[in-house]
Amino acid sequence: MRLRFHWFRRLCLKLCVLALLLSSPVGRVGAQQLETLNVAAIPGDISAQVWYAQDLGYFKQVGLNVEVTPITNGGAISAAVASRSIDIGYSNLITVAVAHERGIPFEIIAPANLHIASAPTAGLLSVQAVSPIRNGKELEGKTIAVSGLNNIIHFAVRAWIDSHEGDSAKVRFVELPLTEMAPALRAGRVDAAGLDALGDPNLGKSGDSLRLLASAMNAVSPNFLPSVWFTTKDWISSHPDETKKFVAVMRKTAVWANSHHRESAEILAKHTRLTVEQLDSITRVTYGTVLNAGLVQPNIDVAAKYGALQKSFSAGDLISKLAGGNG
Repeated sequence: MRLRFHWFRRLCLKLCVLALLLSSPVGRVGAQQLETLNVAAIPGDISAQVWYAQDLGYFKQVGLNVEVTPITNGGAISAAVASRSIDIGYSNLITVAVAHERGIPFEIIAPANLHIASAPTAGLLSVQAVSPIRNGKELEGKTIAVSGLNNIIHFAVRAWIDSHEGDSAKVRFVELPLTEMAPALRAGRVDAAGLDALGDPNLGKSGDSLRLLASAMNAVSPNFLPSVWFTTKDWISSHPDETKKFVAVMRKTAVWANSHHRESAEILAKHTRLTVEQLDSITRVTYGTVLNAGLVQPNIDVAAKYGALQKSFSAGDLISKLAGGNG
C-alpha cells in the first residue's frame, strides 16, 4: 500500500508540474495555434506569391497558416471576399475600383504583379506574322480578342489604338480565355489578340507565325500595378496584426521571387498545370515591392476614360493605412 501511495503521489506531482507548464507563457507558446487565413489567387505566375510564401515557410514564420484557394477569375474572387468566404484575394485593380465606386468597402493591402515597360508580360498585342497591320488605324473594323471586356488588357489595347492613329470605338472586341487566343489568331478567327507571356512563348522570336505589334500596357503607363492583394475594410479593422503580417510576407516574397526564377518555377509547377519548361521559356512576372498611389492611379484613370467607372477618383481612397511603409 505504501509503495502505491508514493507512486500515486509522484504521479500527481508530475501532472501538477505539467499543468503549470501548459498554463505558463512558455508552455502556451509551444501549443499555440497558427492563425488561419483563407486566401484566393489565380493559378498562374501573376499571383504566385502566396504559393512561394507557403512553400518557403514565410507565413508560418510569422504565425500564419494560409490556405490558398485557386480561382480563375478576379470577379469571382472579389465576390468571395465581399461575402467573407475568403479573407484576402488577388484581383485586377479595375475590378476592385469598380466595386469601391459601388460602395463595397474594398481596400488594397499589398502589390501583386507589376507592369514594367522593358519587361512586359501581359497586353502583348499580336497579329499574324504575315498581317499587313502596323498601326491603330489599320485595326479599325477588325476583331481583337482580349481576356475580358472592361478589364485592364481591354482598356490598354483601346488606349494603344487611340494613341496610334486609330479609333478604338471602331474595333470589335471579343472575350476569349488566354489559352484560346493564340490558336484563334493563328487560325484567322480574330485579327489580333492581347496575349500574355504564356499565350505564345515564342512570340517575337524567329520563325513564329505571330508577330508582336505592341506592348499595349505601355499606353496606360510604363510602370504601374495592374493587380493587387485586397480585402475589406472591416476585415482589416478586426485583423490588424494578420494584415500587417500578410503585407510583410508579400513584400519579402516579392523580393525573393524577382531574383529566383528557377526556384520559383519549380514551386509554381507543383501548384498549377504549368511546367518548369513553360515558365523557363517566358519573361517572368515582376512582383511589386512598393505600394503607392502613383502605381495605382493609371488603372483608375483609364477605367474612367473608357466608361468602366463613372469618373476618376484618388487612388489613395483604395489603399489601406496598414499597407503603409511601402514607399
